[in-house]
Amino acid sequence: MWSIAATRLAALSGPATLPFGATGRSPYLRTSAYAWTSGFYPAALWLMYEHTADAAWLERAVEYSARVLPVASWRGTHDLGFMVGLPAGLASRIDPSPQGRPTYLSAQRTAARSLSARWNGNVRALRSSYYAGKWGVIIDSAMNAPLLIEVGQREGGPAGTALVRRGTQHMLTLARAFVRDDGSTRHRLAFNPRTGAVTGPIFGQGLSTSSTWSRGQSWAINGFAQAFALTGDPRLLTAARRTADYWMSRVPPGCIPAWDLDVTDDAAPRDSSAAAITADGLLTLARTEPDPTRADAYRAYALTGLGTLASDPWTVDSGRGVLQRQAYNIPADAREGTYAWGDTYLLHALTAAATGAE
Repeated sequence: MWSIAATRLAALSGPATLPFGATGRSPYLRTSAYAWTSGFYPAALWLMYEHTADAAWLERAVEYSARVLPVASWRGTHDLGFMVGLPAGLASRIDPSPQGRPTYLSAQRTAARSLSARWNGNVRALRSSYYAGKWGVIIDSAMNAPLLIEVGQREGGPAGTALVRRGTQHMLTLARAFVRDDGSTRHRLAFNPRTGAVTGPIFGQGLSTSSTWSRGQSWAINGFAQAFALTGDPRLLTAARRTADYWMSRVPPGCIPAWDLDVTDDAAPRDSSAAAITADGLLTLARTEPDPTRADAYRAYALTGLGTLASDPWTVDSGRGVLQRQAYNIPADAREGTYAWGDTYLLHALTAAATGAE
């Protein structure tokens, strides 16, 4: 698996742009540093360096991280956890240079403050975007809000406490408004920014507003697991358990889900990236889960899933990208492809499984 990743990731280096992915047989697309996916390739490079200790990967990781760090001050996105928090967090831990760590920690701090500017005290959440003119939040934000908690805990003081409070409250709002009674999740919701009331669902990338978009469920599992690991808040543990248990009840061990968990057609596009993100989140949850029986079940499920993902046809010895048969936005383009986020979370999960440092 790592050998395949090394070949593919090396082939994607070179241009000043950042790898995004390819749908079907379309050309492999690249983006600027201001795309929501820009941080995944630098993060994957750090994971390659951690795995190999090869200076060539370190050089690439430093180079590509430098391209995304300036985005930390941009307040035009809610995805700074993906774009800056993920690669800078890995870099601050992995880079052997003592001069590098302060740079990465500073970028994380700036990104957290930029993201915090999207806070609405009435909704008790960070605004994701305006959807059809409506003040909205999406479940993907579960992966970005933990950046505020992490940075706030590290910084301390009144400013740090405010970041922790906002990040934690955002996750609790997701747990309250987005997680259904059965543990499934909504993708997008509109809120009244003056009263904080939910005004209704907004169609996103799932089958319908009442279905469960597979990657959205995986973002929820992973994000709640991260937030609980950071805070120890039992309400976040409950949210992580409920979303994880729902996934495991719908997707048998070792299986790759369709792009929406309510899709039952065996010929429908799969989403291997959702399986990789879920495996990564379950390993985090297994590490922090206080119930040993639950922890063992989460870890066993994750390892079985990784065994599937590391084999044909999900990773093959030819083609573009690392992880194959990912879904991007099936309602807009009903083709599988290969994308940077699936590659990165697969490598992140494999690292966690091998080292135990979930």
